[in-house]
Amino acid sequence: MMLLAWIVGPFCCGFVNMAAAAQASGREAGAASRSEPAAFAIDSQPLHDALQAYSRATGRSVLYDAGQVAHLRSTAINGRLDPDAALAALLRGTGMQARFASTGAFVIVPVEPPAPAAAEGERRMALHAAFYGRVQRVATSILCADAGLAIGQYRLAISAYVSGSGVLQRVRAAAQGHAELEPRIEASLEGARLDIGPPPTLAQPIVLLVTHQAGRLKACAS
Repeated sequence: MMLLAWIVGPFCCGFVNMAAAAQASGREAGAASRSEPAAFAIDSQPLHDALQAYSRATGRSVLYDAGQVAHLRSTAINGRLDPDAALAALLRGTGMQARFASTGAFVIVPVEPPAPAAAEGERRMALHAAFYGRVQRVATSILCADAGLAIGQYRLAISAYVSGSGVLQRVRAAAQGHAELEPRIEASLEGARLDIGPPPTLAQPIVLLVTHQAGRLKACAS
């Protein structure tokens, strides 16, 4: 069973499309790199523990699949370092990378192999972004139809696999502070039809984030 884990720090608002976040990661990382250097003293240790220590040192939020990091160890980082450089060093050799959803929040995902050519990479990214957009629209429509879920009033991570025929499967939800809603969210999305299959190069599971804001998610507004 997949277990999504939060490490809590400040998070901005919105429904984060992870394909778009991947496209923007370079820009976001550049913005994040302008933050003040911080003091780090993180030994080599289980990656989960190292990410907790990093979050405490920087105030950044991080989301990851606990199963993907369960047997990984971080690289030690020490000294006063730029937060982005420290994160890159901490993840070195783990096969994982950070994708920034904002300057203060990121998701840990496996490193993807480089595209064979720039044009092919851009085409693949466009396909992924379009597919994530479809997933987001379907998920938003389903979740917003249930007012009892109070979407947008707490941080929510949704992970799922998509079948070749475009059906959401093995849906897992992590609703911060509202664990009682997770089975209901999972049941609502399990078996949802997207009407399109995933791109062949799409890494799975896919992840969507709904972050806290005042009132319901803007996409839920009539």
